[in-house]
Amino acid sequence: MPISNWSFQNVRNKMTIRLQVALVTAVTCIAAVGIAAVGAAMVAKSGAQANANQQLQTLARNMADRLDQHMFERYREIQNIANLGPLRAVWSKDAAATRGILEQLQTSLPEYAWLGFATPDGIVHAATKGMLEGVSVAQRPWFVDGLKQPTVKDVHDAKLLDKLLRTSPDEAPFRFVDVAMPVFDSNQELAGVLGAHMSWTWADDVRKTVLTSQDEESAADLWIAAKDGSLLIGPADRKVDPSLLAQAAKSNGVLFMDTSGAAPMLAAAVATRGQGDYPGLGWNVVARMPVSVIYAPANQLVLQILLLGGVVAAVASAVAWTLAGSVTNPLKALADSLDLVGRQSDVTSVERQNGSLDILKLSAAVRSLLRRVGTAESVQMTDAATIDTLQREVADQKKEVEQKILRYGADLHALQLLADTDGLTGLLNRRAFLPFAEDAWNYHKRYDRPFSILMFDIDHFKRINDTYGHAAGDDVIRKMGEIISAGIRATDKVARFGGEEFVVLLRETDETSASMMANRLREQIARTVVIAGEHRISFTTSVGCALGSSAARDLEDVIHLADTALYAAKSGGRNRVVMDVVAPEGRRTAA
Repeated sequence: MPISNWSFQNVRNKMTIRLQVALVTAVTCIAAVGIAAVGAAMVAKSGAQANANQQLQTLARNMADRLDQHMFERYREIQNIANLGPLRAVWSKDAAATRGILEQLQTSLPEYAWLGFATPDGIVHAATKGMLEGVSVAQRPWFVDGLKQPTVKDVHDAKLLDKLLRTSPDEAPFRFVDVAMPVFDSNQELAGVLGAHMSWTWADDVRKTVLTSQDEESAADLWIAAKDGSLLIGPADRKVDPSLLAQAAKSNGVLFMDTSGAAPMLAAAVATRGQGDYPGLGWNVVARMPVSVIYAPANQLVLQILLLGGVVAAVASAVAWTLAGSVTNPLKALADSLDLVGRQSDVTSVERQNGSLDILKLSAAVRSLLRRVGTAESVQMTDAATIDTLQREVADQKKEVEQKILRYGADLHALQLLADTDGLTGLLNRRAFLPFAEDAWNYHKRYDRPFSILMFDIDHFKRINDTYGHAAGDDVIRKMGEIISAGIRATDKVARFGGEEFVVLLRETDETSASMMANRLREQIARTVVIAGEHRISFTTSVGCALGSSAARDLEDVIHLADTALYAAKSGGRNRVVMDVVAPEGRRTAA
């Protein structure tokens, strides 16, 4: 017995049936609860992730729509001011009036950090708080493109205004989004460019507003990424894969797992789409939520199931322990009663036990056995002479039986020889030959060791029988068997399969060796003369040979190939050997 099995059996032998029943019940309950917990976890996590996917997509789309809405309104405001008819006559004449209008607009929406009007030569004519008035902005992208058409420029650092707007050296650098519109005078001639620099802080304010609608427990966060994946709002050292943003722009959004941070996050990326005349800047909103937060309710559910299952398992084990006692107590009482038998001379039986049908049967069987044992002991004590006589009779019968077994063994051996040998030649018959051949086949399959099957058939045997009689034909068959049997090795086997057909098993032989042995036997048979009365009979044989091959499915395939080769030898003129080898031209080769 293996050590592990012995140890397990040893542990079981130290436990009562009652304890084993309780343990099996507990293990079954725990296994059932574990399976239920795993299933519940899979279902709950799948549902939690689906809800989180929907929540993140909705959150990201809400943020993207708010960004588009806000930019559209600012774009439209600047466009309306640029196209306002009463201002066409004063854009390039009255700087103070223009400045007043711009400052009034800035007062209504403080996120306009700077509003200014520059003449076609790039000189700022009027601006809020007089900042940059008289300064050239001819090289600034917003001015260059604003001369041609309405223009929106993506987030960038302030270059000319940073020092003017900064209130403290420790304050973070200013970042702007620019809107620029060409302005025409009353003669529809280009008067200049109206430019607005909006502080990028408004986007973070929108972000905070959107996040206030979320539960604090969700720990959701929002990033804003440019087309190239760089973050406009978010950690400066992080970046979003541009290929994911490209997918988001082509569809309603894309979901992905972000594992670049300290904890894995489920994320949804949604692209802004612009609105109205505002073309959009290709921003992407990325909503993120920790995976641990998403799966927290599912994990809590699994924990509750496990705790409840543990309680159920404990209760079930206690119940099983109690119920098992009603079954095992009668067994224990019966065992205690049996232990007294033989220890105390006055105890010769046990009490009948109740509790179940099996207990009743066992108790009755034990009582009956004890009665029979008691009877046998009394007979032995009162009639020892009779027992001696019986012992002598048993010894005599044992000796007679052993003699019969010896005779039967000799008879069985003789019968085995008759069953395994051919009556005419004394060679193996097909039944006895096949186990040897199967062993060679199995050895070949396991160790790739070669073997061959030779199949011999006497040529024109029917003519011999018809010409010289069946007795002469039997002499030819016997002579054929003698030649083959004497010409093979001790490890080889020869059998008569029936009629004039003989089969030889050659172990450890390749194609060349098998061909040489087959031809040697064929030539020796051709030189042999059988004397039958006054007749001298010469005969020949055809031989088919097949080699054990991995292409064969089993031994029968190899024997069939040898038989096919024998047929080819007969058809090819007889008195020849044909190997079952496929030549390049696809024909069998004769050896």
